[in-house]
Amino acid sequence: MPPRTLVAHGLSRALRGGVVDEQRLTTVLVEFARTLTGDFPIQKILDHLVDRVVEVIPVSGAGVLLMDSDTEHHFVAASDDVILGVETLQMELQEGPCLQAYRTGQHAAIRDLAQDTTFARFSPAAAQAGLGAVYSFPLRLDDRQLGALELYAKEPVELSAADLVGAQILADVTAAYLFNARARQATRDLLRTSAELAATLQESLLPPQLPIVPGITVAARFQPGRGGTLVGGDFYDIFPLPGKRWGILIGDVVGHGARAATLAALARYTVRTLAVLQTSPRRVLTGLNDTVLARGEPERFLSAIYLTTRKTTDGIEVKLARGGHPAPLVRRVDGTVDMIDAPGRLLGCLPNPGLADIRLLLAPGELLLLYTDGVTEARRANEQFSDSRLRALLTTNSANAHQIVDQIIDAALAHCDSELADDAAVMAILAT
Repeated sequence: MPPRTLVAHGLSRALRGGVVDEQRLTTVLVEFARTLTGDFPIQKILDHLVDRVVEVIPVSGAGVLLMDSDTEHHFVAASDDVILGVETLQMELQEGPCLQAYRTGQHAAIRDLAQDTTFARFSPAAAQAGLGAVYSFPLRLDDRQLGALELYAKEPVELSAADLVGAQILADVTAAYLFNARARQATRDLLRTSAELAATLQESLLPPQLPIVPGITVAARFQPGRGGTLVGGDFYDIFPLPGKRWGILIGDVVGHGARAATLAALARYTVRTLAVLQTSPRRVLTGLNDTVLARGEPERFLSAIYLTTRKTTDGIEVKLARGGHPAPLVRRVDGTVDMIDAPGRLLGCLPNPGLADIRLLLAPGELLLLYTDGVTEARRANEQFSDSRLRALLTTNSANAHQIVDQIIDAALAHCDSELADDAAVMAILAT
């Protein structure tokens, strides 16, 4: 099972029993969400993590290292001076559980440092410093590694399965927020609207690659508008959830530039966090709406569709909510195209956006299309590409998911002489 699938699958198990305290874990997750609504530096996020993790997991202390390579670290945090020394010792010795978790993307455990033979130099030194056990958890997002979170005990100890899952959840959520903090820091440091900056920020809004999902083929394409010199607010995401479900998100922030990118990153990582705790897409987008409103920034809002998929004997069960976003389209097996008109207003405008959960079933061979308005609003003179052209293209087309997204973007580009006025994103979900 892939690492992120393991974490998502394990959350419900962790919260059902074991040592992990559900209320405390939820409180810490909510506190981390607040780092996205303010200007929290990376060091403050790390210090907060090591302070709070000991309230959720039964250990005596914690440390964290952020690394750019096996030999270079840039940020370190620890709950006391002993752990601080042991953390940096691993980099000096070039061995230890922190480096192993960083290199492998899997947690590493030394249940008894005095008896450990895996790390011949590190373990005796850590035991001499008065520590009995150490557990390391990778800080990761998709296939990218940031460093590792380490939990220390003064005596030898074996953490429960629930403890291990809870610790990895905290590590994964922290990694997501650290990536967002890095994106904000990059905008402050660079302060330029160049194609290079746009590409760097846009990368944080899109998954590096789409995963293989049982029962469906997912394809997506992003096309920057006006030469790509300004980062846009279009984003999409796909991620595993408990119960063999998958979450799929597409959205569009009003505006361009660094502030739009920051809000798009907030939306992506907030939805990932809430989706693990809520099975209702309506509740997830309502939580996102509350988070955006809490920022208190005028005229900063977005549209979004969030849905979950689950494979059944009859096809793919889809549960969907829409907040002010262009209505998705479904191409049925007979070639007809249906519009899924779910209610809901733009997010970040009003306390109650009027959302609802909509259910539908995709039979094998049927395709669900999600897109941003950069597609339909592609313009030649005063003539838009339009919803009608998009539906016609889908109606007369039996291509697979990858071909469909390419044909839609190519048709929009051809309509506006190869340069879109706005960014465009398209996702196709084909039931197989």
